[in-house]
Amino acid sequence: MYDQTPLLSNLNPEQLRAVTLPSESALILAGAGSGKTRVLTTRIAWLLQTSQVGSGGVLAVTFTNKAAKEMMLRLQAMLPVNVRGMWIGTFHGLCNRFLRAHYKMANLPQTFQILDTQDQLSAIKRLCKQHGVDDERFPPKQLQWFIAGCKEDGLRPKDVDVRDDETRRKVDIYQLYEDQCQREGVVDFGELMLRSYELLRDKWEMTTKVFTHSEVREWATWPTLCASLACSTKSS
Repeated sequence: MYDQTPLLSNLNPEQLRAVTLPSESALILAGAGSGKTRVLTTRIAWLLQTSQVGSGGVLAVTFTNKAAKEMMLRLQAMLPVNVRGMWIGTFHGLCNRFLRAHYKMANLPQTFQILDTQDQLSAIKRLCKQHGVDDERFPPKQLQWFIAGCKEDGLRPKDVDVRDDETRRKVDIYQLYEDQCQREGVVDFGELMLRSYELLRDKWEMTTKVFTHSEVREWATWPTLCASLACSTKSS
């Protein structure tokens, strides 16, 4: 076991208490500049050094690629092991990695492509033109927001609550969009997370990756699906 003293020596009492919490669910409330990244990375290092978890059992998620890189650099400085293979990154980046590892179970081609926001809008415009959708009544940008919102709430077209004709038409277009993406072997950012969540939810026992510890930075900023996804990655 490694000497833990240097690891914990630069923490204030509140940070130390957060880092050394028992191995159970915890919500840490912290403001700007309070050391959120320091606490998160030090906790991961502490869990590893005290043999409470292996490097493959940690999932650490943050908001931006820049923040994820900072977490990796800090952990590399703390630990005498290569952290490159650890599951540390953004939700989109980690979901992309997860789906590529399990593309067959996710019903995706091995070389599936990712649509960025502009690509997605172009795909919706193409679909609307092909199916004669009135782009004044249903502007492609608004359809894009509708589809993204549904996916953030974890809703497939069949799950959307339809209460009027306008919503019914949007749901029909959403389904057409889903079918088009599946045919073309592409996924948008929302699909990366929704399909990962569905795979973990429905085929958990068939996936090879089990995380015993999920560490999420800035939890309150994440939409509903992200919260569900983070909870579904922790083994029971």
